[in-house]
Amino acid sequence: MKKITLGYQVLYPIMFVLLLTSPVAGDVVGIFFDSEVPQSEFAASEIQTALQGKGHTAELNPLSELSVDYAEKKIVLCLASDGIACEVLSLQGSSTISGLGEQAYALRTATKGPKSYWVLGGDADGLMYGGLQLAENIRFHDMSKTYNSQEAPYIKNRGVKYNLPLDARVPTYVGYGEKSLSQAFGGDAAKEAIPAVWDMAYWEEWFDEMARARFNVLSIWNSHPFPALLDMEEAVEDVQGFDGYAKKMSPTEKVAFWKKVMAYGKSRGFKIYFITWNIYTYGAEGKNGINNDPKNQATKEYFRKAVRMMLETYPDLDGVGVTAGENMNRLSAEAEGKWMWDTYGQGIMDYAKDHPDRDITFIHRWHYAEISQIMSHFEPMLALPNVRLDMSYKYSAAHMYSAPAPRLIYTKDGDVPADLARTQKKTWLEVRQDDFYYLHWGDPQFARDYINAFPDKDKYIQGFFYGSDGWTATRDFYSKADVHKNILDIKRLWYTQMLWGRLSYNPETSDQVFLNELAYRYPDVSAATLFDAWSDASRGLPLAAEVIQGTLCFDFNWWPELCQSNKGFLKIEDFIKAKPSIGSELCSIEESAAGDCPDGLSSDDVADKVQLAAESAIKKLATISSAGNPDLEVNIKSIHAQAYLSLYYAEKIRAATAKAADRNEDARTALGKAEGHWKNYTRIMDGMFIGADMLRTRNFEDWHVHDAAVSREYSVLAGDEG
Repeated sequence: MKKITLGYQVLYPIMFVLLLTSPVAGDVVGIFFDSEVPQSEFAASEIQTALQGKGHTAELNPLSELSVDYAEKKIVLCLASDGIACEVLSLQGSSTISGLGEQAYALRTATKGPKSYWVLGGDADGLMYGGLQLAENIRFHDMSKTYNSQEAPYIKNRGVKYNLPLDARVPTYVGYGEKSLSQAFGGDAAKEAIPAVWDMAYWEEWFDEMARARFNVLSIWNSHPFPALLDMEEAVEDVQGFDGYAKKMSPTEKVAFWKKVMAYGKSRGFKIYFITWNIYTYGAEGKNGINNDPKNQATKEYFRKAVRMMLETYPDLDGVGVTAGENMNRLSAEAEGKWMWDTYGQGIMDYAKDHPDRDITFIHRWHYAEISQIMSHFEPMLALPNVRLDMSYKYSAAHMYSAPAPRLIYTKDGDVPADLARTQKKTWLEVRQDDFYYLHWGDPQFARDYINAFPDKDKYIQGFFYGSDGWTATRDFYSKADVHKNILDIKRLWYTQMLWGRLSYNPETSDQVFLNELAYRYPDVSAATLFDAWSDASRGLPLAAEVIQGTLCFDFNWWPELCQSNKGFLKIEDFIKAKPSIGSELCSIEESAAGDCPDGLSSDDVADKVQLAAESAIKKLATISSAGNPDLEVNIKSIHAQAYLSLYYAEKIRAATAKAADRNEDARTALGKAEGHWKNYTRIMDGMFIGADMLRTRNFEDWHVHDAAVSREYSVLAGDEG
């Protein structure tokens, strides 16, 4: 038998065949893509990085040079409508596909000749998502597997609600009514956000990361953004921040900056909206007679001009949105609607009539509004074929981590889906996350259940916005671990973003995808054990929250991570008075204490379930360690913290139930256990994070701020010393 000598190794022909057919270090893999399509270029870059991580050499080639004669393995990124590329795919023995819609993609593997992977996109965004998926597959499996699959988005608009201050003079929302600028920036997170807002590197990293997670909508919420975004007489000069931060920028330079931000967002498949509360005139107040008076004609003319200028200035802006009634001097609903039409409606109409080829979305929140009245006021604008009206609804109040199938949309403001059906409109769901600013949550099944419980998505839902009102997440300024200092919050909390983005794109995404990611990031621990512990620890907190979320529904009512409201620490009396959300299958603490819970789950049953999940997490964590990985070390601590916080709430719910039933000894016993769990929790949290000033609840110097209150609640049992 003839031998083939390669360096110092002697290989027989059969081994040579294996080398030709199996991916090995040193393989050259050609990537064919259209560099003029930014989504394709991004996907190609991600694939190149994945290949290089496996030891391959990636050769970037223009799609126009694709042919069956290419001698190496190859990866092809093309639209499904590209007849020339699809002909090559057919010649290589694989099937093409037709009928892919927006954001959809198909993966194909061709085995005639050198192995080739194909990504076929229904559009440029679908091509990008397919390329990102293939890059992930290569990271996990190298080029060893065959892929012949396709995906399309379950929710087409998967958005982020980003409450973002633009300047020390241009704050985001701070609460109902008129507020001073010092009140507007009462929270540290808002102050820390301003440098990131004007940093292009921040936005590039943010869009890249969120595109990987399959998010595709950025909604920026600001009380009155126009002075920081427009080159107009009322603009604010330069950028002013806090703690010495300032940046010299003219209004013209600011416009150029935000054009670049929006263009980059478009290159990652994002729609972009600005949404306001009204009437606020921060940054412009006092100029040219402008103030917050809804009867002031100068104010109305200014807003109309500013809205028109936003659309004129930013070609990549998809639309604007409004909230009526937050600071309108308690006008009647009719008068509020008329003001909105005179300002936002007329401004949009001025632009839309002159630009019939540009589609514009106008989003009106349900907050302080009624859909029939909106339709009446905005009828002239809605008659334009290039303007679409969407509604927006606060779906879980302020706490998404509670009931997985909230019913407020059917009850609080009437039957919203019925109103949408009657008016043939759709709504965005505002998915408020004012639960966990620090803890790294991660339970894929809860996310699936929540997404699948949306009202008929094709009939009623335009998309969702997910994010916080009481915290502006930009760069980490609060971690003690060096590994997380100054990184993007979304990168520290990568698993949470991955779960919500990927599962809203496809709720049927297998848990194996998340297991693979954990194994890739943390190869020295059991991914299965870490996954199960993370899921268990994250499962109990939403269930505990559901017991009280109907009453403690707003961000200022309750911040779960520190068991406090804007008035201070929440005691068992607060829990006893609280009710579950409307439509919940859980019984209230008072009902449970009275034995009046024939069909639902009692509060004691809830406590049992929460405890079981938390103890399961702690038991699993005992079998793994961080193995010197600093990011994993923090995440293991975060999982432990979630488990101890869950145990604290389980015992607090038991104590409240016992107290309401006049079983004071049982209540004391439960509070004694709760105290131990709380101190374990705050010890872990204080080891990871510094304290902060908060926008919606109480400021805290460190995580032990309520330790004494927890001990006191046990020792005196709220005044009953027994």
